[in-house]
Amino acid sequence: MSNVFVYGTLMSEEVVMTLIKRAPKQQPAKIRGYRRHRIKGFIFPAIIPATESDEVNGLVLYDLNEKEMEVFDEFEGEEYYKADAAPILGDGTQVEASVYVWQDSARHLLYGAWDYQEWRRKHLADYVKMCASFQEDLELTNTSQNRPYNHPEPVESTTHD
Repeated sequence: MSNVFVYGTLMSEEVVMTLIKRAPKQQPAKIRGYRRHRIKGFIFPAIIPATESDEVNGLVLYDLNEKEMEVFDEFEGEEYYKADAAPILGDGTQVEASVYVWQDSARHLLYGAWDYQEWRRKHLADYVKMCASFQEDLELTNTSQNRPYNHPEPVESTTHD
C-alpha cells in the first residue's frame, strides 16, 4: 500500500472517486521545498522544487494499492515524475508519500499561482467528465488489448485569468 501527496485536481474527492472508484482516507498536509504553479494552456497545476521556505498545501491520500497507483501514474502522464516526499500533517508529524513533480524540460510553461477553489468553481464538472472518459478508456484498453494506455491531451483552459 502506498500514500500519495496531492496538491491539485486530485484533491477533489469527485475526481479521485471517478478515477479509482473509491475515496481513500485522507488528511490535510503540506510539503516544503516546492512551489505550485499554473501551466500555460491547461487547468491543472504543477509543482516544482523551490527553496526550503516554500511550501504547498494539499492532502495525503492513504493506502492506495498498486492498481490505483498505476491509474494515477497514467493519469499524470509523462509531464510529471514521481518523487518521494515527507508531507507534514497538521499536528507536525510527517508521513512517507509519493508526489508528482513537473518535469524540468517543461518548466517554461509554468506561471503564476494556481487556486484550487477557483478551479472547483470554474472547471470541476467538465473535469470529472473528462476523468470518467479517461477511466473508461483505461479499463477498455487494459482489459481488451492488454497494452499500456496513452494519456489523452489534458483539458485545456479557455481563460488565463
